[in-house]
Amino acid sequence: MKKYTLYILGAILLIASCSKKASPTASSRKAIDGATVFSRNCAHCHGPMGIKDERTPDLQTIALDKAGLVKSITYGKTGGKNKMPAFEDKLGQDEISAVADLIISWHKK
Repeated sequence: MKKYTLYILGAILLIASCSKKASPTASSRKAIDGATVFSRNCAHCHGPMGIKDERTPDLQTIALDKAGLVKSITYGKTGGKNKMPAFEDKLGQDEISAVADLIISWHKK
């Protein structure tokens, strides 16, 4: 009886070691939609397409590269009359990057 128990235990350990769970890859993660993130977090000030009024810059023509956009979204803007809050505690880096990509895509239209 002890011999069979050892065989069964060994088989279970062997099976368990072979069925390692794969870590998620970029293709298996849900893609972040920049338009959704923008509409939920930015559109109330910037308008649905990045143009609202004189209080906010026209995001369709703003002269910032992706790194500049990411920095502005992450840390906010405090200079001048227009103040933008920081989103580093509200949005993840993937979400911030997706919003920056959305704004850049408006420049190509």
